[in-house]
Amino acid sequence: VFLVFTKINNMHKTFLFLSIAYFLVLPLNAQISETDTLLTISGEPISANEFIRVYNKNLNLVQDDSQKDVNSYLELFVNYKLKLAEAKALRYDKDPKYINEFKSYKNQLTQSYLTDKNVTDDLVREAYDRTKNEVKAQHILVLLDEVETDTLEAYSKIEAFRERFINEDFESLKKELHNGKSIFVEDLGYFSAFKMVYNFESAAYATEVGAVSQPFRTRFGVHVVKVLDKRKSKGEVTVSHIMIANKQKDSTLVAKDRIQELYRLLLQGEDFGQLAKQFSDDKSSSMRGGELRPFKSGQINSEIFETTAFKLSPSNPISKPIQTQFGWHILKYVNRRPVELFEKLQPELSSKVGKDSRSQLVKAKMLEKLLAEYQIEPSNYELSEFKSNLSYDISNNVWELPSKFDKNQPLLNIKNQIYTYGDFLVFLNKNQKSIKKEWPTSVVVNKQYASFLETSVFKYKEENLENENQEFAHILNEYREGLLLFELMQDKIWEGAKNDSIGLQEFYNSNKQNYTWPDRIEGSVARSTQEKHIKKVRKYWKKNHSNQKIDEILNKEQQNVIFSNGEFKLGDPTLPKGLAFNTGLSEVIEENSNFYLANLTALKPATTKTFEEAKGQLVADYQTALELKWINELRSKFKVAINQDVLAKVNALIYN
Repeated sequence: VFLVFTKINNMHKTFLFLSIAYFLVLPLNAQISETDTLLTISGEPISANEFIRVYNKNLNLVQDDSQKDVNSYLELFVNYKLKLAEAKALRYDKDPKYINEFKSYKNQLTQSYLTDKNVTDDLVREAYDRTKNEVKAQHILVLLDEVETDTLEAYSKIEAFRERFINEDFESLKKELHNGKSIFVEDLGYFSAFKMVYNFESAAYATEVGAVSQPFRTRFGVHVVKVLDKRKSKGEVTVSHIMIANKQKDSTLVAKDRIQELYRLLLQGEDFGQLAKQFSDDKSSSMRGGELRPFKSGQINSEIFETTAFKLSPSNPISKPIQTQFGWHILKYVNRRPVELFEKLQPELSSKVGKDSRSQLVKAKMLEKLLAEYQIEPSNYELSEFKSNLSYDISNNVWELPSKFDKNQPLLNIKNQIYTYGDFLVFLNKNQKSIKKEWPTSVVVNKQYASFLETSVFKYKEENLENENQEFAHILNEYREGLLLFELMQDKIWEGAKNDSIGLQEFYNSNKQNYTWPDRIEGSVARSTQEKHIKKVRKYWKKNHSNQKIDEILNKEQQNVIFSNGEFKLGDPTLPKGLAFNTGLSEVIEENSNFYLANLTALKPATTKTFEEAKGQLVADYQTALELKWINELRSKFKVAINQDVLAKVNALIYN
């Protein structure tokens, strides 16, 4: 990180944190001990191990081979540490803005260490495979409370329904069984990944076409699903539509007649977007000319609308009027995209997995690992006494324990950190929104203890990650120092140089010789692979024909001549090397199987750039000068002491 700051003054934070993440840390040799201090800055020790880690990590970034020398690199490292010392001396680390920003980065980094990457990767790949395919299904659901353990009756019902689902007509079953309250019999149409809860989606994809699944449970209840078809995904389509609602305020307006009128206008060449703005009853899309958001199969609550949309194409852009439950529509094709490659969709799919019910699988797997790591057996903790003493005070909306109950009894021990029954009681009262009033006390305690255990274990892991995981600790420290240094450099050097108008002007006056325009020429250069065409250009230029007119004459059938116009530096690759520095028409020059002719109107010898012309490079050079001066001041302000014996060990380790 310090190398990046030293070498790139106009960097962005994005680059800073990318640079942290993608370089390997080579293993440290046992010759260097944890107690070996390489240097101190104003008495603050900096270990040899830290220097070696940073050296190995940033070695591939060093462009100048001389800086790969340990002693030269140590100079950069010391400069980096001096800047950090100054940032702390100026209390940048106490700035609320810095603290909040660091906290945000820490939270993001922490989350990546609290998930099981292998499980996540498998779920992302599975989701992609399902995204490429669609399932058409029907299902029967018997509603069941998510915490209900007595499921015999529900499963008995769904087993009986399954037999009938296999053998009987769906519409007849729906008419008889579906009540919209406790039993649902529904045609789901086509769907793919993320359209259903994960358990349901998995059951549907695992069931063969024409078969009915075995009963399975989701948070809604118990289901059986019948798969009618599986097909490759149609991708994503974007259409515009004009809609005339079935129900109209104007009793004289008949929706079917109005849509036919609009359809005839479209056939006569009227603009679709203008008609949508004027007549469509879908006001959420009409002002955009009727354009809807892109959608996939299963995302529109109308099979005929979806089917019609996917049949449209550039050669068949306008549909005939169709009717849905909402009204009459005419659709217009906008574009269509197939399912994109995995690499393109991976970030989006990863985000969806993190928000979907799949995330519970990832969390459950990580919890399993942490329980094993911390040697916790959830079933070992006795909650019966807690349950029998727990009561709910309706008037105050709180769970209570009697005064005789010892709330300080240990309930959970994570690496010698004790959580008591009192802690669990506080958790119960803080999380009442997740408790349903009809649940019995035993269900409340069991469900909430599972949540309390999970929350406590993950919290402990999060709070101790820096101590338990060396890789996390190193990356987090790079975030901490990188952000701190960014803020200091921003104020002291980068913005400071831009805003110091007097200093910039003085620096320009003292260094004008470094800001010059090279020798330049102005005019036109013609190039062709055949000499005869270049000779024709010479003839036309002598008659003062413009390049545009010559182009129209010579390039009418094919591209015979290419013109380049404007100002050119001597040595510009557009120019032939043998071109003389003279105004007027040049001789025809042959180079590398090409023929050139120049028509030069002006010669511009090397001149000093004005302040404004030089400003971009000037600011960068001034920043470098300010930084060098500042480093010298810091070396005077903070005492730097290097342990030569330890440095010798470092050199021996790296070069051997």
